[in-house]
Amino acid sequence: MKSWKKLLSLAAACALAVSLLAGCDGSTTPSTPAATGSGDTAAAEGKMFNIALTAPFTGFDPLRTNDSASTYVNAQIYETLYRISTETDEYEPLLAADMPEYSEDGLTVTVKLREGVTFHDGTPFNAEAVKYTFDLIKDPDFGSARASIANSIDTMECPDEYTIVFHLLYEDGVFTAKLAHTNSAIVSPTAQQNQDLMVDPCGTGPYKFVSSVSGSNVVLTRNDEYWGEKPAIKDVTMTIISDESTAVSRMETGEADFMPKISVEQLSRVENNSALTVATSEAAQIYYLALRSDSSINPIMAEKDFRTAIAKAIDKEGYVEYMMQGYAEVANSVIGPKIFGYDPSAEEHNIAYDPEGAKAILDAHPGWADEEICFLVPSTPVYAQMGEYFQSNLTSAGFNNVHIENMDWSAWLTESKVDDRFDITLAAWSNVTRDGSELMEPNFHSVNGQRRVRLDADDWALVDGYIDASKTTSDTAVRTENLLSCNAVLQDEAYVQPIYNSTNLFCYSNQYTNITLDAGGTFYVKDFQIAG
Repeated sequence: MKSWKKLLSLAAACALAVSLLAGCDGSTTPSTPAATGSGDTAAAEGKMFNIALTAPFTGFDPLRTNDSASTYVNAQIYETLYRISTETDEYEPLLAADMPEYSEDGLTVTVKLREGVTFHDGTPFNAEAVKYTFDLIKDPDFGSARASIANSIDTMECPDEYTIVFHLLYEDGVFTAKLAHTNSAIVSPTAQQNQDLMVDPCGTGPYKFVSSVSGSNVVLTRNDEYWGEKPAIKDVTMTIISDESTAVSRMETGEADFMPKISVEQLSRVENNSALTVATSEAAQIYYLALRSDSSINPIMAEKDFRTAIAKAIDKEGYVEYMMQGYAEVANSVIGPKIFGYDPSAEEHNIAYDPEGAKAILDAHPGWADEEICFLVPSTPVYAQMGEYFQSNLTSAGFNNVHIENMDWSAWLTESKVDDRFDITLAAWSNVTRDGSELMEPNFHSVNGQRRVRLDADDWALVDGYIDASKTTSDTAVRTENLLSCNAVLQDEAYVQPIYNSTNLFCYSNQYTNITLDAGGTFYVKDFQIAG
């Protein structure tokens, strides 16, 4: 993979990133054309900062949404108790005043909160607001996108206005990570009870919600009462542009100032544009092929050898080299090198590209080559390209009846969890906490997971056990051992074929500087600066 420094020296002007999502086109407030030098500071200060996304928002309630596009918006409006520093990669207090204090047995966690913070609706931020938020996450009737965040919480108490004490059911080795997760951002109790945060959000963050057109755009403005340092950029519009080529055109004309994700296919168009800068940063995201054993359309998927043949047919090395042009790393384990729990031994369970081996399995089982495989593929640029590439791989390896069903991203988010809906699909996970348990549980746990991957009963019991053991202790050796065991089952039994670990690739106008994305792919506009 090209290094960060090499990518920056490749071109002082280009736009790239890996596009995950697609949505509906919409208008945005026009901005002045991008400057050709370091940027016109006065012009930049007086105009809308336009962000071009190829992603539909599913909503603006951080507790009920878990897609990248919604997180882009919510990360500006809401805040969590902790955040991972982009400089040190360590957890640091955000709405908390200090790091959490754990009791000796790990069952009591005390968090001191920042004072003098208010929500956008004027509601004071305090311990009761934190308790209210986690009570919602715990409530099975509420519909939290990540209810597992609160699984370890037994009770909470607020001994004073700015102290909250969590009493846990078990020692939770990832509790601090959960308090930093975007799906545990603190919401205003008043706003949550009186309005629908999915369409009318209210947080403590540096930006306030102004308006939104469903499926089109969202407009934010600076929160001038923000408790922290005031952002340099005042007004922000995020616009959904379904056609990536059109989005890039807006970057070229100056109608857009920032694209957090753009495909390698568009690189040649912008690499010589002196008004734009390309950048890259490390990511903790994995793309993978999900294979169903149970609840697939075709019962043949229950056969481990059949799934193994599918995994052997996937040329992920070729995809990274030729389609990604090296802007990614081939993934040989579910747990990537940037995730807690990784060890090089995890890669020993990789099912390598072996089309002849796949053919041999099919030849040994008459009729298998003609079995129909339903391949559910989101109709977004990166997934559509991957779907076509891997369908070709499967056909070349002897699978004669691989049927791709393309589906709108929003529909895929739901349909990919439905019983008896598909045999294989493509998925990705942006690990915002960079913790292996927080990768394994939401993706592969039979109760707390999304259930896109389906395992047979015995293997699912094993995986559940390993995941539960990995999160119920602070002993890093025990945690790692169980995460590696979980990884081994998923790969040895061909339930998951890891494809690649991505790199954050993005571009922005030279009128701005300090544009960054964290390892989870999230950006914070308050960190951006206007070039002088």
